[in-house]
Amino acid sequence: MIGDSNVPHLGQYRLDSKLGEGGMGVVYQATDEKLHREVAVKVLHPHLLQNDNLKERFRREARMHAKLMHPNVVTLLSIFEDDEHMALVMEMVHGKNLKEYLKIHQKLSLVDLVQICDSILSGLEAAHNLGMVHRDLKPANVLISTEGAVKLMDFGLAKPKRGEDDLTQSGATVGSFRYMAPEQILNQPVDARTDLYAFGILLYQVCTGKLPFDATASGGGEFEIMEKQVREAPVAPDELVPSIPLELSDLILRLLSKSPSDRPMDCKEVRADLHALLKQDVRGEFRTESVRMPTRSANEDTNAEIAKGLLRALFQGVFGVLRKASGSVVPAITTVQNKLQTSAKSLPVAKRWQAPLTWGALTLAVVGIGWLLVSVLDMAERPPSTELLTEKAVQTEKSTQPVIESSKKEAETVKAAEPAVEEPKKEVVVAPKPVVKAAPKKVTKPKPVSRTRLVTATMDHRVVYSDGSDANPKSHEFLGASRVWFPELKAYKWKDRFRSVKKGQIKLYLDKPTTLSKIVINKASVGRLNFKDGEVALSVQNAKGKWTELFERKNDDVDIKVTITKPKDALKDVKAVILRFKSPEPITIGPIDLIR
Repeated sequence: MIGDSNVPHLGQYRLDSKLGEGGMGVVYQATDEKLHREVAVKVLHPHLLQNDNLKERFRREARMHAKLMHPNVVTLLSIFEDDEHMALVMEMVHGKNLKEYLKIHQKLSLVDLVQICDSILSGLEAAHNLGMVHRDLKPANVLISTEGAVKLMDFGLAKPKRGEDDLTQSGATVGSFRYMAPEQILNQPVDARTDLYAFGILLYQVCTGKLPFDATASGGGEFEIMEKQVREAPVAPDELVPSIPLELSDLILRLLSKSPSDRPMDCKEVRADLHALLKQDVRGEFRTESVRMPTRSANEDTNAEIAKGLLRALFQGVFGVLRKASGSVVPAITTVQNKLQTSAKSLPVAKRWQAPLTWGALTLAVVGIGWLLVSVLDMAERPPSTELLTEKAVQTEKSTQPVIESSKKEAETVKAAEPAVEEPKKEVVVAPKPVVKAAPKKVTKPKPVSRTRLVTATMDHRVVYSDGSDANPKSHEFLGASRVWFPELKAYKWKDRFRSVKKGQIKLYLDKPTTLSKIVINKASVGRLNFKDGEVALSVQNAKGKWTELFERKNDDVDIKVTITKPKDALKDVKAVILRFKSPEPITIGPIDLIR
C-alpha cells in the first residue's frame, strides 16, 4: 500500500509527505531520487484503474497534458505505471491554492483581481487551444506560488472536445457540483464555454465571498444545488456588494448564462473585457468581498459638517488660549477660588448661584448658535419639495398668462396706431423667418430617427427641474441632451479645505401612462473626479400614483451607461420619472432614454 510507512517509494519517487486527497487520487510531495529534484506525485485511486479502457484513457490524456507547456499550468513531467498503481508526476509548486489564499487576502483590489483572473484565463486558453476542457475549475485547483505565479492544476478530469468520455460512462462523479455548468450536470456535450461557466462561479465567489447557487442555509444537498445551477438565475453580484463595478457584475452574469451560446465565446473575449474594465476604473477603489470604504480626508465634508468643524475649532481655540495662560493664571485662580469657598457660605443663596447660572447661560447660547448654524446650512442643502415646485410652476404659468395676453393687446394697439412704421418691419421680419425655422429642424429632426423607440420623441411630456423651472421642450436630458449641473463646485473658495455637496433632480411628466421596456442612464458622471458622498437614484410613478425606486448608486458615478429592465411591473403604465442626484463636483446628467 502506498500509505504504508514500509513502502515509502513508488519506483524512483520517494513519497515524503501527503499533500491532499481528492476524487481522483492522493497527492504526495515526493523526491525524484534519480534526478534529485522535488516533484508532486498524484496516485490515482485503484477503483478507477480496474477497467483497461480507463487506463488507456488516462494514458491518452497524460500525453495530451504533457503537451500543455504553459507558465500558468502545472507541468506534467511523466506518468508512472506498475502492476498495481498509476501515478502522474508533476512539478512541485510551493504556495497556496486560491481558496487558502483568499482566507489570508480577504480584500483584493481590482488590479490584483484582474491579474489573477488573467493568469487563470491564459492557462485555460492554452488548454482550449489544444482541444482540452478542464471540467473541474474551482479555487482549490488554482495554485498561487510563493513567488506570485498563478497555475492551474488537476487536469485529471480534462477531456477532448470530441470523443467518448469513458470516465463519465463509468458512473464516476465528474467535476465539483458547486461549479458545474448546466450542460455538464445534464450530461450534454461540453466545450470551452463549460470552463467559462465554472470561471464565472469562481469570479462570483471571489468578488462577493459567496457562491451564486447554494443550499447550505436551507439544509439542501448537492442535488438541490445542481437543480439551481440548471434552473435558477443568480443574484447580481453588485446587489450583494454595491461597490462592484456594474460592468464586472454584467460580465459575471454573462458567464453564468444557462445556455452556452449566451456566454462569451472564449477566454480571449473575457480577458479583453476584464482589461477594458481595468482601464475604465483608473481609481482602483473596488475591493472584493467588501463595500468600498475610501480613506476620509479633510476636504470631503458637507456644509453641515463644515459648520460642526468650525464650532469645534472655536471651542478648541478658546481652550487652547486658556491652556497657554494656565501657567500664570492657575495660581491666581486657585487663590481666588479658596477665598470664594471661604466666603460662599456667608453669601445669600441668590448671589451664591449667580456665577454658575451665568456660565450655564453662556454655554447654552454658544450651543444654540452652533445648532442654528448647522441647521441652516443643512436646510440649504435639501432640494425643494417636488409637489411644491410643481404647484409653483403651475401658479407661475397661470399668473404669466394674463400678462402675455395683455402684451399681445398692447402690440395690436401700437400696430393700429402706427401703420406707416409697420411695412418696413415686415420686410425685416419676413426675410429671416425661413432661416429661423430651418435651424431647429437640423438639430431636432434626426433625434426621433435615431431613437425610434424613444418615448419622449413621440409623446407629449413636460420636464421640471429642482428649482421649478421647465426644461427646453426641444432639447433636455430625457430627449437626447445632457447638461452640466453645479459648475460652481469646480473651483469654489476654500475647496481645498472644505467640501460642499449639492443636490438636484429632474422630473418628467408623461401626457399619458405608457409601458417601458427599459430605461437607460447614459451618463451621470463627474468625469473621474471624487464622487464620495455623491448619489444617483431613479424612480418611476405608475398610473395609480405609486413610486418605485429602480436604481440607486452611492459614492460612484455613472460613467458607463446603465440599463434598467427590472422589475417589469414597475415599468408598466409609467406616468412620471424622477432622477435625483447629489454631487460634490460638477456633474453631467443625461441623456436618459425611456424606451418602449
